[in-house]
Amino acid sequence: MFDPVAFVVEQGLTRNRDLRADALTGGYLNQVFRLRGPGIDWVVKRFLPETELALFPNLPEPEHRAMSLAHQLGLAPKPVAFIDQPELTVLVYEYVEGEMWRSGIADVARMLKRLRAADPTGFRAVPMTPKEILEEGEAFLPRMEPEMRARLVASKPKPIAIDRVPQSFLHTDIGPGNIIVTPERQLVVIDWQCPAAGDAVQDVIAFLSPAFQILYGCPIFSNAQETEFFAAYDDPDLEERYAQLRPFYDWRMAGYCATRADKYALSRPAAAENYILAHVALMERLA
Repeated sequence: MFDPVAFVVEQGLTRNRDLRADALTGGYLNQVFRLRGPGIDWVVKRFLPETELALFPNLPEPEHRAMSLAHQLGLAPKPVAFIDQPELTVLVYEYVEGEMWRSGIADVARMLKRLRAADPTGFRAVPMTPKEILEEGEAFLPRMEPEMRARLVASKPKPIAIDRVPQSFLHTDIGPGNIIVTPERQLVVIDWQCPAAGDAVQDVIAFLSPAFQILYGCPIFSNAQETEFFAAYDDPDLEERYAQLRPFYDWRMAGYCATRADKYALSRPAAAENYILAHVALMERLA
């Protein structure tokens, strides 16, 4: 059994064994704890092996590197240590006090634009063209029941030609639950376990997606809120790509949500229901 207090002491990060350890919730895979004591308020994240086809892969070393880059921009917690041992990989970073983002869409737009200042070199490349995005979504089709698969195939958008843009630094999982609002109203992004290099529009589409809002228990954005977002982001070229590429990302995400609903139908029925709702919202938008 993993003991986060014993671990940080054994690694020489502190000599203080009198630390309070509380398990944190919210993730589906890794073990995450908050350690508190004199001069210490840390998150200890133990990575567990991933065994499934994932749109949001579990990548320990890239998470550490991405968090370090984003922290330099003031947009992520400060890493304390990254320990990669056989069968035990752990990231330790400073805990950020605050609440999950719920309002202030223009602030998120400006934050996402600031993230583009980070260098994407060395991170995994993700699909950027309609054809590539659809191919990634097609990988989910064999893993769902026939009726749902048939509906997805029927709703598949036809690829279009679109110019490639330079790669940007991406979070890729930028839902409301991964944005912390500090008491000073600063936005800090957590859960960097699947960073990437790709089109900056991917993070925008993810954040504005009805699926991401539903999965985090938030209301779907209105047209007025989307208008406010793009006014704050202030990049007409990206806004145009958003309109062009959104159906392809929606179709891929609809397939992902369908497979996750099947996966959690018995073990986490509440989560499975949310994935179904997210899938339906995306299918309605595709229609």
